[in-house]
Amino acid sequence: MKRCSYRWEQCNEEVQCPEEIWSGSEEYCIFHDSSPDKDVKLFEEKLKEKLGRKDYSFVGYFFPEKVDLTERRFEENADFTGAVFRKDADFTGAVFRKDADFRRTTFRKTHFIAASFQKDASFTGATFHKDVYFSGAAFQYAYFIEASFKKEADFKGATFQKADFSGVNFQKANFLQSTFRYVSFLGANIERNLEFTPKKVKRLDLQYAQFLFKGHITVDLSRTRFYRAGLENVAFVDCRWPERIYEETHSEKMGLSFAELETIYRDLKQNMQRHGDYSRAGEFYYREMEMRRKGTKAKKRRLWLELYRLLAGYGEKPQLIVRNSFLVILLGAILFFFCGVARVGAEIPPEENPYIIDYSLDSLSLSITTFKDFYYCFYYSVVTFTTLGYGDIHPLGHSHTFAFLEALTGAFFMALFVVVFARKMMR
Repeated sequence: MKRCSYRWEQCNEEVQCPEEIWSGSEEYCIFHDSSPDKDVKLFEEKLKEKLGRKDYSFVGYFFPEKVDLTERRFEENADFTGAVFRKDADFTGAVFRKDADFRRTTFRKTHFIAASFQKDASFTGATFHKDVYFSGAAFQYAYFIEASFKKEADFKGATFQKADFSGVNFQKANFLQSTFRYVSFLGANIERNLEFTPKKVKRLDLQYAQFLFKGHITVDLSRTRFYRAGLENVAFVDCRWPERIYEETHSEKMGLSFAELETIYRDLKQNMQRHGDYSRAGEFYYREMEMRRKGTKAKKRRLWLELYRLLAGYGEKPQLIVRNSFLVILLGAILFFFCGVARVGAEIPPEENPYIIDYSLDSLSLSITTFKDFYYCFYYSVVTFTTLGYGDIHPLGHSHTFAFLEALTGAFFMALFVVVFARKMMR
């Protein structure tokens, strides 16, 4: 009998199928014959013999109807490269002790529920035309690079040491309660829903990923990469965010500029605003402005950004304005205390009216009178800062200069506080 004419490349060498041509074909064996009306019973008999020999090479096979490999133990490498499953394929509870190769395999509806992949499992370039179930499956290293999921992909409760979904095309995917050490969605294309709420993820790569419709992510994002990810439609729900994203803390290693970091933070800010998390949006805006300040080469512009940061935290920290206002008031009180002010009014005895407060370092002593005099200087500083001007205390000497400077500063700070506070409240 003639050998099957199906050939494929393996380790840079051309390999020919060792099976004999079956009676219903002039060119192919029962496994590689793509005709839908081939002898299913013969296929099953030959497949059973093959598995009995522990021969797990299924390169380019065309599987008819439903293929049941439930709880099958694959002791050696299982090679399904380029295989085609016409209908359901059931690998529920199957154990793959060594490498499992499903590259460029075509599936219809597939079950890998509770399957165990004890070494590498490669689904690179595979196509899943209907729902695929990996619920509870256990992977050491799983590669789904450029795989295509036409329907729902269910990875609920799956365990991964490392999972690579780079360039994958998802319609809908569910990773509820799954566990990862490292997972990459580099350049993935999520066309519909992605539910990514695993128990644990150490590293997550979303670089260049595109979420075309809504998706939900709930995970620790401390070591997540966001570079050039399209995050407009993804909602980060109850995520743990680091103070600074991975790209910023590893910018030198990744070769990222401040302008690129600014863009990442801007995208994250817009994402938070779109999904109503305005507090987090403010935090990302602050980091965005920090990257802009650090990346600005013009000295004047950088100086203004530095001043804006110190005064109001780029408009995101009104508490800084309150703190700075208190410092200005305290400084004004100290200057008035040593440069001189005069108290006037009915509560001052006639023989002491006006009452002069003008201390020097030599005359300074700790007494009740000293504390009272400083209290009045502090009071006068508050009145001057807020431009109230009751008239019961007047500046003397150099205090005139400090008084009008403090009044101008106070007017500016109060206006700045109103703008910043109103901006945050409106958001």
